[in-house]
Amino acid sequence: MRQRMQILGIMLGIMLLAACGPSPAKLSINEPWARAAAMTGASASGGNMGNSGTMSGTTGMGNSGAMSGTMDMGGTDTAPSGGTSAAYMVIANTGGTADALIKAESDVADSVELHTMTMQDNVMKMTPVEKIDIPANGQAELKPGSFHVMLIGLRHDLNDGDIVKLTLTFQNSGTMQVEAPVRKP
Repeated sequence: MRQRMQILGIMLGIMLLAACGPSPAKLSINEPWARAAAMTGASASGGNMGNSGTMSGTTGMGNSGAMSGTMDMGGTDTAPSGGTSAAYMVIANTGGTADALIKAESDVADSVELHTMTMQDNVMKMTPVEKIDIPANGQAELKPGSFHVMLIGLRHDLNDGDIVKLTLTFQNSGTMQVEAPVRKP
């Protein structure tokens, strides 16, 4: 009888663990920042946006140094009238369940999109993405030349020392408010 009770206790414990599943995503935002930019549509790094939607000159992509070639803005026919900037951060997930950043919002721009950049045939292509995955017990790094939050149609200049307020929406974890200091890369 005692052995049956022990086996029953073990089985009940296993069933409870299975019902609970992995721990939920536990997200934190580390090192957020936004790129300084002017509303003129010109890059804060010295490149010029033309009507072709490409960017020439150095791209100012942080530690990666100057890049050669052009940047394709994903088929954009004209440069946004209010200029553009980007926000970067590290999203850490210490939980046992993966999550994904699915939306970003800010009152500093007319439009906010999730983007990635890839080099193809000596052309840096910027492409909108539906989501940015954040693995369980891992992180997603939003950085220059990779995934980032694109701020399109700036409503005012973003100067070194300003703060950009972002609302990030995650697939499983809801929304988080983030304050990203503006700085020059």
